[in-house]
Amino acid sequence: MGKELQQALWEAGFDAFAVMPAGPVERMLPVLQQALDEDRYPAFVERDVRRRIDPRNLQPSAKTVITLAVSYNIGPPQAAPPLHGAVSRYAWGLDYHRVLGERLDRVISHLRENWGARECTKAVDTTFLVDRALAVESGLGFPGSNCSVYVPPYGSWVFLGALLVDVELPQFRPEKAGSWSCPVECDLCIKACPTQALFAPGKIQPGRCLSYLTQMSGAIPAEYRRKLGCRLWGCDICQQACPLNKEAALTRHREFAPVVGPHVPLLTLLESSKGEFAEMFGPTPMGWRGKNILQRNACLILGNQGEKAALPVLEKTAQEHASPLVREAAAWAVEQLS
Repeated sequence: MGKELQQALWEAGFDAFAVMPAGPVERMLPVLQQALDEDRYPAFVERDVRRRIDPRNLQPSAKTVITLAVSYNIGPPQAAPPLHGAVSRYAWGLDYHRVLGERLDRVISHLRENWGARECTKAVDTTFLVDRALAVESGLGFPGSNCSVYVPPYGSWVFLGALLVDVELPQFRPEKAGSWSCPVECDLCIKACPTQALFAPGKIQPGRCLSYLTQMSGAIPAEYRRKLGCRLWGCDICQQACPLNKEAALTRHREFAPVVGPHVPLLTLLESSKGEFAEMFGPTPMGWRGKNILQRNACLILGNQGEKAALPVLEKTAQEHASPLVREAAAWAVEQLS
């Protein structure tokens, strides 16, 4: 890979990158098929697993795939104080979709001006492609037992992206990348998972994952409400349990410094209007879900924390909130505190 392109990727704001020819990631096919057969396949993604493993199904003209990683590791948070909810580390700062999208636009401009590219397609967690599979196949990183991709020296505290390009570029693999044949031989994350969503290296039941539960629509099942603890959005337990992640390099990117969090005052959140919610959470990865989901979570956390000071707001929420989802969660919390 030319030094000029490497420099352009770094200056665009990417911490690690790899380049490979566009083609199917055949080794991912049995992994996806097994998840489908065992009813572990996420309900919100493309069901055609073969379509998901080939970048050319997204851009038929693609000849090259550039995989990229950006560290968001600001550092570990303190424990959440009373009447506050914890936010997953990736969601403290600005929405990574926008941040990485803008940086990919800079790379596209460079490729068009210097490499003759005409058609380029961005993939940042919003296409049917399996971003993690592309990252591992390209040599950008290696798969961990917690289903995350580890990119040295940043651990799994990384956002992943890919760029499909219609010209051939020199291939490049980072020196310390690893491959599908050398996963992390560790099960600490599996032992740490509160709901046993992680049940074997690289295998997860998405419907049991606390991160998924904080973002799902509808009511969170009763069996998981206590397990939620103080988690308002996301869950970092499987990453925090990892010894490699404890030694991971910190990020150089100020965009991921806290805008909201790492802890959110829950009573303020429950009493916020739609406009106030948008002002607070709109710039972050949480804004897309809307205030009812976060207010539902806030009620459950207050029920878990046992702080009687929350009762007046919870009782009012249970009686007057416009959303039946939030009213039910508030009523559950009132019952826990009564």
